Amino acid sequence: MRRRRWTILPSAVLTGSLLLTACTNGGGDGDPEGADASAPAATNGETASQSPAANGEGKPKWDFKYDPPITITTAVVDENRPNAFKPGETLTNNSHSRWMEENLGIITKFDWIVGKFEDADTKIRLALSTNGKLPDTFTAQGDILKDLLKADRLLPLNDAIEKYAHPKLKEAIEKYSYTMPEATKDGKIYGIPRFGMGDEGTVMWIRKDWLEKLSLQPPTTIAELENVLKAFSERDPNGNDKDDEVGLAVPLKEGPWTWMGQTDAIAGAFSKQLLNTYDIKLFWNEDENGNLVYGAVHPDAKKYLETMTSWMAKGYMDKEAGIKDPSKASELAVSGMAGVMFGPYWMGSWPLGDTAKVDPNAQWQAYPLPAGPDGLKGKAQKPIYGSFSVFSKDFKNIEAWFAYYNKLLAKNLGPEDPYFDPRFEKGFHEGYDYVIKDGKVITGNYEAAGVPKEQWPLPDGASIDMRWMVYPLTGTGNPLLPYMNAEAIKKFTADPNAEATSPIEQSVKGLNAAQLAAASVAVSEQGLEIPNRYTGPLTDGMAKHGEFLQKLATESYLHIIYGEKPLSSFDEFVAQFYKNGGDVITKEVNEWYKANKK
Repeated sequence: MRRRRWTILPSAVLTGSLLLTACTNGGGDGDPEGADASAPAATNGETASQSPAANGEGKPKWDFKYDPPITITTAVVDENRPNAFKPGETLTNNSHSRWMEENLGIITKFDWIVGKFEDADTKIRLALSTNGKLPDTFTAQGDILKDLLKADRLLPLNDAIEKYAHPKLKEAIEKYSYTMPEATKDGKIYGIPRFGMGDEGTVMWIRKDWLEKLSLQPPTTIAELENVLKAFSERDPNGNDKDDEVGLAVPLKEGPWTWMGQTDAIAGAFSKQLLNTYDIKLFWNEDENGNLVYGAVHPDAKKYLETMTSWMAKGYMDKEAGIKDPSKASELAVSGMAGVMFGPYWMGSWPLGDTAKVDPNAQWQAYPLPAGPDGLKGKAQKPIYGSFSVFSKDFKNIEAWFAYYNKLLAKNLGPEDPYFDPRFEKGFHEGYDYVIKDGKVITGNYEAAGVPKEQWPLPDGASIDMRWMVYPLTGTGNPLLPYMNAEAIKKFTADPNAEATSPIEQSVKGLNAAQLAAASVAVSEQGLEIPNRYTGPLTDGMAKHGEFLQKLATESYLHIIYGEKPLSSFDEFVAQFYKNGGDVITKEVNEWYKANKK
């Protein structure tokens, strides 16, 4: 089974890849929101907390310090990033770890540092099998999370969320409650979702200069799109007098849904049943009876396959698409041999921006999704969470975790947020993620900005990768919430010269024109996104049969799309799917859905 497929994408707001964190009781328990220190706060009857001494009545929410300090141990999968620290600094001793101790009363230490996710899993499984001590807080998902819940080793969080969580986090947990069942048992929440921005919903990228050259209008329907693909494939839009173009750049190696070049919008033009063949947990959709069905075996998938088969036969797609991943497929577009590609808004920088190296006149533009014959439009909602921060049942300082998490979340939300720490207004630490030159904050391109070389964060001009210094406690990159950049996208679409007042706004303002226009299209069509309806754990059937069924589905789709088998063979594939464990998985999924559906 594939696991932890959480891709860090260029030009997007980054989320970190730290895996595990732990927080050990070191005394001086605290409530950073200024609760009465004389009245311990119970968390589900299992923990008690007092206010940190320095957080007196009337102090702002961000201003807290634990005295005496509490010790926070973390455990990570160390990717050995070359720009993670300055010479002489390490994961265990760096500028931010010292800052935390001096300013927050939080001492950061590590339980373990491993090189592979599998090694981290082994540490957790060993603790479970021997009834050993677990880290106070760590990141879990899938089988590990399922086993932890079964063993009753985790702290319930309902009361802690209500008392300590940032209001925006509480709103997100409520609004996107369908993400929570994997970390919920008997009505109790046992994990904080590691939310992603979720802003990478599909847009349709087209070579605008090719449209103009061939006197074509941007397509608004699937039929019009097919006419564009035909023209791009047959009328030599790159002007090299060779028959080397195809209309659509697409990777089919991983099926209809992937992180770039996906064809979910093609499926969404014919049905609300979204498709994935490469992950047995995606996409499960409701059928006409309200039951969940794996989209790849729903009869509506034939409409998608019929269209893709036709386009392949007519030469509108690359014949090698079936062996290409997203990066390889994009090379076709970048090299000037394909004029349409579906994918996220950030593609306007990489990879599509590189097309100008081949053709200086190339102009990619994002357009709204094409409608099907019945006017239907739809696209997949990219999973908006990756895993969960969970806590040992014995953990006594849950408010310490929220205190730090709220501070990092507020940094993205901006100075108006009550948890915003003004010490982070310019960035985390001068000389690390920014420098000051002539009174201005410089966050990159130091040489071009005239910053003396001795002031660069690193000798090669790169900035420090602050994820490895700042985020061990939260086990994630800078905490994000779904679609939290939507308002910023609208703001800078209306006025590209508007002032950026928060890191989120700064990141949006940093988009190039093509990216910002594409992000605006994506936001305008956010209502077309369809979420995966199964957000539970990996079921026993998935663990047993999932790998075979994923391979069966992907290969069956490719056989049909390439014309090696007729469209009618879809029914044979469906029968094989259910015969080889699909029936068991469908039963498990629907039992879960019935128990968790709101």
